[in-house]
Amino acid sequence: MRRLYGRVSSINVQKVAWTLEEIGLEFEWVDKNGTVSSIDSPNYRKFNPAAQIPTFDDNGTLLRQSNAIVRYLAHSYPEGKLYPTEPEACAEAERWMEWQATDLWNALRPVFWGLIRIKPKHRDLNFICKNIKICHRETSLLNDFLSDRSFIAGDKFSMGDIPAGCAIYRYYALPEDFMKWPDLPNLKAWLNRLSKRKGFRDFIMLPLV
Repeated sequence: MRRLYGRVSSINVQKVAWTLEEIGLEFEWVDKNGTVSSIDSPNYRKFNPAAQIPTFDDNGTLLRQSNAIVRYLAHSYPEGKLYPTEPEACAEAERWMEWQATDLWNALRPVFWGLIRIKPKHRDLNFICKNIKICHRETSLLNDFLSDRSFIAGDKFSMGDIPAGCAIYRYYALPEDFMKWPDLPNLKAWLNRLSKRKGFRDFIMLPLV
């Protein structure tokens, strides 16, 4: 039995759900409609001591950390055609997965929390605006990279598009009055291509909560 633990509103859970949809694997979703910290319990800590989400149970193989789970699924289930076969394409997929988890997310996460999760009276607007500028700088890098390719690894959709796609959707779903996005046509065209995929529509294109 395959089980995915974590609420659907979490970007890290969304990555794994989208990957599973791309491969066509059936799974049980535990706490899908939960809220922040809803899955934190002594029972859950037995197989994820950090009490973070997601955890994925692949018939007894317990996996943690969203990008690692995406890599595992892409590599273990080649029928999904998510793991690039060419070394250069694989390196680019890996590169932008790391970029999402570090360079972009270090700035996007405090913007998301500040504008969506924190009440207006408690917002640190200087800190939020500082990180919005970093987000714009980072997303411009991806926009330039996508100038001569349809997807991150080249002409074909791959695991590299999943973490970045989840994050870029959130980037554009944040309040326009604060974001004032730069003109990034390649990024928007890529996001439009992702929106044609069922997993993206079902698990990523959701209201931010």
